Amino acid sequence: MKLFPTFARTRPSNTQISRSVSSLLLTFGWMKVSFLYSTEPDGSFREISRTIVSALDDAGIQVKFLGTWSYIYHHGYGENPFDRLVEQSYQESRIYVILGHNFEYLGMMMSLRKRGLLDNGEYFVVGVDIEQYDNQNPMKYLKGLLKDEIEEDAKKAFQSYLGVVASSPIGFEDFTAKVNKYMQLPPFNFPNPVSSFGGMKKVPAEGAYLYDAVYVYARALNECLINKEDPYDGREIMKYITGKTYFSAMGYITYMDENGDAEGNYTLISRQKVPEFPGEYGLYPVGVFQLPENRTSLPYLKFLSEIDWVGNGPPADEPVCGFHGKKCVMWKVAIFVSGVTAAILLLALLVTYKNWAYEQELDSLLWKIDYKDIQINECTPSTNTRSVSKNIHPLIRTSQVSLSSNVEGDFRYTTIFTTVGIYKGRMLAVKRFKKKSIDITRKMKKELKVMRDLRHDNLNPFVGACVEPPNVIIITEYCSRGSLRDILENEDVKLDNMFNASIIGDIFRGMTYLHESPLRSHGNLKSSNCLVDSRWVVKISDFGLHELKFGADTGDNEMDFEKQCEKLLWKAPELLRDPCSPANGTQKGDIYSFGIILYEIISRKGPYGHTSMTPSEIIKCVIRKDQNPPFRPRVAKLCGSFDCVINCMQECWSENPENRPDFKSISAKLRPMRRGMKPNIFDNMLAMMEKYANNLEALVDERTDQLNEEKKKTDALLYEMLPKYVADQLKRGHKVEAESFDSVTIYFSDIVGFTKMSAECSPLEVVDFLNDLYTCFDSIIENYDVYKVETIGDAYMVVSGLPIQNGDKHAGEIASMALHLLEAIKMFPLRHKSEETLMLRIGIHSGAVCAGVVGRKMPRYCLFGDTVNTASRMESTGLPLRVHCSESSKILLEKLGGYSLDERGIVNIKGKGDMKTFWLTGQDLFRKKKLPEPEASQKVNSNQSVTRSSLRQPNKMSNSKSVHCRRMSLESPKQL
Repeated sequence: MKLFPTFARTRPSNTQISRSVSSLLLTFGWMKVSFLYSTEPDGSFREISRTIVSALDDAGIQVKFLGTWSYIYHHGYGENPFDRLVEQSYQESRIYVILGHNFEYLGMMMSLRKRGLLDNGEYFVVGVDIEQYDNQNPMKYLKGLLKDEIEEDAKKAFQSYLGVVASSPIGFEDFTAKVNKYMQLPPFNFPNPVSSFGGMKKVPAEGAYLYDAVYVYARALNECLINKEDPYDGREIMKYITGKTYFSAMGYITYMDENGDAEGNYTLISRQKVPEFPGEYGLYPVGVFQLPENRTSLPYLKFLSEIDWVGNGPPADEPVCGFHGKKCVMWKVAIFVSGVTAAILLLALLVTYKNWAYEQELDSLLWKIDYKDIQINECTPSTNTRSVSKNIHPLIRTSQVSLSSNVEGDFRYTTIFTTVGIYKGRMLAVKRFKKKSIDITRKMKKELKVMRDLRHDNLNPFVGACVEPPNVIIITEYCSRGSLRDILENEDVKLDNMFNASIIGDIFRGMTYLHESPLRSHGNLKSSNCLVDSRWVVKISDFGLHELKFGADTGDNEMDFEKQCEKLLWKAPELLRDPCSPANGTQKGDIYSFGIILYEIISRKGPYGHTSMTPSEIIKCVIRKDQNPPFRPRVAKLCGSFDCVINCMQECWSENPENRPDFKSISAKLRPMRRGMKPNIFDNMLAMMEKYANNLEALVDERTDQLNEEKKKTDALLYEMLPKYVADQLKRGHKVEAESFDSVTIYFSDIVGFTKMSAECSPLEVVDFLNDLYTCFDSIIENYDVYKVETIGDAYMVVSGLPIQNGDKHAGEIASMALHLLEAIKMFPLRHKSEETLMLRIGIHSGAVCAGVVGRKMPRYCLFGDTVNTASRMESTGLPLRVHCSESSKILLEKLGGYSLDERGIVNIKGKGDMKTFWLTGQDLFRKKKLPEPEASQKVNSNQSVTRSSLRQPNKMSNSKSVHCRRMSLESPKQL
């Protein structure tokens, strides 16, 4: 008042809502709250937020958490900012005060419900809405701005919500009528062309505030003159304005405070049932805020109806024991501390016992084997059945006889030069090391124990070891079919995709387990270390035991240089470059080795294919860093292989180890190879023969069912493009006779400015825009008894009354649909031009048409006749966002009732001359007459059965697989 002593305003300031918010919180005893508000770029809520914080502080209400979000949020579109705010605050407060757009509050309520905070009624939200309450649409507050229906979760969530909102006007219709009346009288003389039809121009709320301003000033001026004071002195006038009440045109008594601000009128809204729709909810007034007589203290809340609380009443603003239990008595803490102490002591005892048991197991040396207990046979290249000694164990003798019998035995799938031995009646594989002495350290004991504990179907199990020099040996299970490398190099072994998939699956399953075990990695993975047992199961071998192998003479020094390089062809380049690379390698190095093995399996040409390069030359190329792309096996000639396999092997041998996938990812990438397979090849072979022998008839039936299913899908798509009886005639090769219809209603529409918009956008953006638009339109016309004829560019053509006649209802169906589309286009979002609004121009006309199928190649169901041309002219001579209606359609709509039409006047129509036309402005469903159903003979002509896009006559063939097809027209951009 000191800054502007002669200023007053009849429009209440948005900041005045803060007093009502404080009054509400005090009414329910909520003294500790979190305050969240929007800081969107226009800054419209910043001043109000400061006022609310100040008002809460003046009322003694503590703001425990102050949070903001910086962009307008529509629920379901983009990241929910309230998830972050709730995460930061829910452990400090239970009552939230939120300031922003009312449609953003849905995101807050859904965030709280997602966390389960609203289930017991312990948390509550108070929404502050500066926009005037919409008493015509109370359901909109529960579904957000871009949602068509209210989610079930939203209905439940808003039970924990109260809104403080600017009250809607009372009796505003009378004020609007008076404004329209006096505008036509002198001195304004403003004509109202729709007054003769009962129409009135809409008066905004600002008009009422302007009326109040004139009234308040005139009253003050009158009193000033009566009291013989200077009417030109603004301060004198203000004495008769401030501190007084007046009856506002908004319908309620308003008080002008000492600052010259009109006090706002605010309402409390909460979730209540919608009387007209059982099971639906909206936000309805449950109370009003009234100023006290002294006009200085906070307004008091007068309840109009009961609030439906989640619990027995309003929640407390904090738990009984406080948010962190600081208010509870200490004996609970003592019990908790005692329990924790006891648990720690028990855990310590368990850890001590586990360590003692572990040490006992280490000292037991369960892995140790006495060399004397093993009967070993050293196989050499000269070994044959004639030189087998009689004192060799029968198992070994039998094995050697079968191995060397090339005619009668299965020599192709058997290993010959493997050192084997018999231990406790089992044939095992034996691997020797030359080591002068062995010191069994604790680290070696732990390694041997880990090896003995590892058990997996695709790991070759470690049986034990002998550590008494010179007899230092490692004993593992014997795999009779040798190594994977032996099998791949044997051309007699035929491997199809099923065999390859089983082999690859066994390798990555074994390596996955190994990488998750205490060993962490293999370090020497190659095809010769992938063994195959008698059941064609691949088992990984030669891993671990690096402490035992350290310093042993493996015989590599006796090999020539190329042989030594050949053993390194599977090693990763980063390990080849590092002279001090770890003996157990790395997990990423194992992935590289697996990629080389994958190439071997698919190509069967060795680790680098058929090349003239020596192993040493290959190693040099692999090590080089300056080669781009890096040197790798050639995959271009891998014909007939799965693309997923080639992509996977290339990722595995990536130069950057960080870009290589892990074995779990590899399993997912190679899943297409294993479709329909059983765990191993042997079972798959049996299953395949059994299927072929016993289930041939079932296979034929399955294929027949699949054919029928595909036929149904094709028919469903065809019925969406053409009427069913037309499609059936064409499928039989019959000629489709054209048919005339005495009365139908045709709808045409296009987008005003579409040509300019297309020129400013890329073709892809135009296609995306039309796809979004027609998807929206198609979903709307399904609710009406109409048939979509075609779409050409931005033109949209729909007809009602054919192929199935519906009496005179066709005009109403088209009119209702047109109004529905007009409302939808106003809220239709443009992806690439969000600031623009589409302008839809609509024309409808009723009359007779002839319908038929044109063409044999890509046939189209077309309409012919003067009615089509007239309907098109109705659209082209219309105006944006208006429905242009001919007189014939107007007569049918008046017969139906429930539709509002305004006469446009005489319009010159090309080819028709002057015609009287009308604007379709709205509908009233309660005034709509129910017409008798047409006769059965009129409904369907000549036994026609037509699939229609209408919820009133649902498609009997529709199912989850055909819904998508039914929503597309023949010319829909989505089809392109």
